[in-house]
Amino acid sequence: MRQEYLESALQEISDEYLEEAVEWRKVAKTPKAVEGKEKLFSRKNKRVCRLGWKSAVALITAAAVIVGVVIGGGDGFGTGNHQGALRAFAISEAEYPTTVPYPDAETYLGGEENPKFEQAYDLWKEEKRERDKLVSVFKDSLDDFWTRSITEFLSGSENENLVYSPVNVYLALAMSAEITGGNTRREILDLLGVKDVEVLREQASAVWKANYIDDGASTSILGSSIWLRDDLEYVKPTLDCLAENYYASSYRGEMGSEELNRALQNWLNEQTGGLLEEYAGKEALDPLTVIALATTVYYQARWSAEFSEKNTEKGVFQTPLGEVNCDFMYTHTYGGAYYWGEKFSAVNKELDNGHSMWFVLPDEGVSVDDLLGDTEAMEFLTADGWEKSKYLGIHFYLPKFDVSSKMDLKEGLHRLGLRDIFDPEKSDFTPLTSLESIVLGQANHAARVAVDEEGVTAAAYTVMQMCGTGMPNEEIEFKLDRPFLFMIKGTGGVPLFVGVVNQP
Repeated sequence: MRQEYLESALQEISDEYLEEAVEWRKVAKTPKAVEGKEKLFSRKNKRVCRLGWKSAVALITAAAVIVGVVIGGGDGFGTGNHQGALRAFAISEAEYPTTVPYPDAETYLGGEENPKFEQAYDLWKEEKRERDKLVSVFKDSLDDFWTRSITEFLSGSENENLVYSPVNVYLALAMSAEITGGNTRREILDLLGVKDVEVLREQASAVWKANYIDDGASTSILGSSIWLRDDLEYVKPTLDCLAENYYASSYRGEMGSEELNRALQNWLNEQTGGLLEEYAGKEALDPLTVIALATTVYYQARWSAEFSEKNTEKGVFQTPLGEVNCDFMYTHTYGGAYYWGEKFSAVNKELDNGHSMWFVLPDEGVSVDDLLGDTEAMEFLTADGWEKSKYLGIHFYLPKFDVSSKMDLKEGLHRLGLRDIFDPEKSDFTPLTSLESIVLGQANHAARVAVDEEGVTAAAYTVMQMCGTGMPNEEIEFKLDRPFLFMIKGTGGVPLFVGVVNQP
């Protein structure tokens, strides 16, 4: 943040808000600091929403200074000491692009009638239109990867919840293509549906820029980093390419050391708002690791039309193991779009950033795995339009859920066509290092999605370790009361998150 903005904004903080910040400090010192911060900084804290942009930034900044953490920092890793520890390993740190802020009408005299508000809104709207255009030219190749990987990584959920972020894994694989050569790179390019790395670079950059949003109204933050062993030389132009096209920070240290492991964990937690701390806290760099790539997504958006809490009531969900009671949110749409196929029905709910969340319910007697193997259902997930649809009055029941999972991607990537990257005699990492016999040793992916009456919060990370070989008049009820699929679509229809809910 620029110094003059910070100083100006801090002057706008009232004593009342500073008192609140002091209360936040008290919470942060309790054993449930993380839980407290999640509540205080959640969408339910509408105070910040009512502030002007500069005031909101100043209030949050003041709270962060008093509490001694960076918001989204999980259990205190955002303190100056932790930030300093992370930067001690930094070769370079990415500077993320700026986003045109969403204008708050209450900060303008006359509100939405003020010409300055109209100008600010037009600037915000124009940037959104430009983002919408970025991914469209790559739709066919992207859709192929989305559908193939979704089927691969979500099939076989059995009784468990699974969550997967296609865009997160896609960016990790795209970065992998940048640091590999020969047939190792060719296999990654084939999986991602592009002919050469230059086209991939353009495509990945479009996906990144289209879905990076930090405008004050909603959040979709993508992050990338590369972690390097400290006793080897690396090709600087490759690191520069990763920084320029993937906004990837570079870190270097002793692989397997407690200090570097903690730095990686802190980086993952910071980038994902602490939502995946349960998994990130167990990520560790193997002493044999030569290169590690990490990508993250942090997402938060409100429903364009929120559920009313007074309509939330208990209901029964049919899990694979039997009935469970859970809270169902309810809304009635008088003219909503209802979709169907041979084996499923579906509705979507709009988010206030122009994105949408889709809910796909298997027909009675059809399993989620049946849908994942069904060509029509998979086409539906990536389609821009769908003929089998009509407008109905929809009584929509959605269980509140908070689902997360962690998975090993290696076997799935092998089945999707990657071979050489696992073979020490064939793998080629010469674009980044001259060291031979490097293979993909670990590929971990964790994701979490939570929905409530006000909106959606989600996060994901992928860590790939490259190791030395030591390693209308009708109405219908749409009730999601049995296992179902969901997908959050971002700009250009990019699937940010997709999952299976067996246990809400």
